[in-house]
Amino acid sequence: MESTPLIARDGDQAEAGLPVERTRSVAKGGYLGLRDMASARNDYDSLRAYVHDLVEGDFDSWFEYSIFALIIFNVFAFMLGTLVVEGSPPCKGECVTWNDKHEHFLEVFEAFSVAVFTLEYCLRIWSCVEDPEIASKGPFWGRIAYATSFYPMIDLISILPWYLTLLNIIPDVDFTTSLRIFRLIRLLKAEKYLNAFSLLGSVLAENGSLLIVTLYYSTITWFVCSTLLYFTERENPQLAEAFSSIPNAMFPTLVMLTGEYPYAEFTTAGKYIAGIIAVIAVAIFAVPTAVIGSGFVQAIQKSRGLEFTVGAD
Repeated sequence: MESTPLIARDGDQAEAGLPVERTRSVAKGGYLGLRDMASARNDYDSLRAYVHDLVEGDFDSWFEYSIFALIIFNVFAFMLGTLVVEGSPPCKGECVTWNDKHEHFLEVFEAFSVAVFTLEYCLRIWSCVEDPEIASKGPFWGRIAYATSFYPMIDLISILPWYLTLLNIIPDVDFTTSLRIFRLIRLLKAEKYLNAFSLLGSVLAENGSLLIVTLYYSTITWFVCSTLLYFTERENPQLAEAFSSIPNAMFPTLVMLTGEYPYAEFTTAGKYIAGIIAVIAVAIFAVPTAVIGSGFVQAIQKSRGLEFTVGAD
C-alpha cells in the first residue's frame, strides 16, 4: 500500500502552529494521523495485555472460573454418559447407556465446550507475548515456544480429537471425549495449588532418604509375605486360584498390607501369617505418615519464620 507523507494542521497542534505529520492511504483515499495510529496500537496492546491477564493471571477472574466450571461439567457429562439406563451388566452390547439415550444433547454440549476451549486456546496463543520471557524470543518463535509447552499442549490435545472426528480423520470413539479429562491438569495453574505442591515437594525432598528406606523394607515385606502365603495357600481349594503362584499372590498380599482382607478362608498357617501381616500393615503406614506429617509441620514453621520444636509449651 503506497503512502504519501504530508504536513497538515489539526486539532491542538494546529492551533499551536505546530506541523502534524499525517499518512495518506492511497488505496482508501483518506488520512490516518500518526497520533491516531499510535493510539490504535496502544489500544491493541492494552487489549492483548488485558486478555493475557484474564487467561494467564491469578486464578481469580470470571474467565478462569468459567473455564474451570466447564471442565468439571465435561468430566461429569463423560461419567454420566456411562450409566446404564436400560438393561443390566454384563451388557455385551445390549445395554443402553445415558450417552446413547441423550446422544444429541451430549453432542451439542461437546460442540459448545470445544468452541469455548478453542477460543481460550487461541486467546492464550495470541496474548502469550505479553510475557517478557516469551516476548524476548520474538512474536513468531515466542508463540511457537509457548504452544509447545506443557499446558498449551494439554489444551490442544483436549480439542484436537473432536476436530479430527469432525473431519472423519479418526473414528468417533469414546476416547475422543475422554481426552478432555486431561484439562483437569490445568487446575495446577492456580497459585494455591502450586503452593501446595511446592510445599509437598520440599517435604518429600527433605525426607526422601527416610521414605526410601521405608519403601525398601515395605517391598521386602511384600515379597516375603507373598511367598509365605503362596506356600500355605496353594493347596487350599478355596484360595488356590488366588495364590497359585508368587506373582498371583502378590496382589492379594498387597491389598492385605493396606489393612484390607479380601479373603478369610485361610489355612491354619495362613491365618498366622495373615495376623502378622495385619500388625506389619500398621507400621508400614505409620512410619511414612509420621515422616511426612512432621515434615509438613517443619515446612510450615519455616515458612512462618518459627523454630520447629516437639513438645514445646
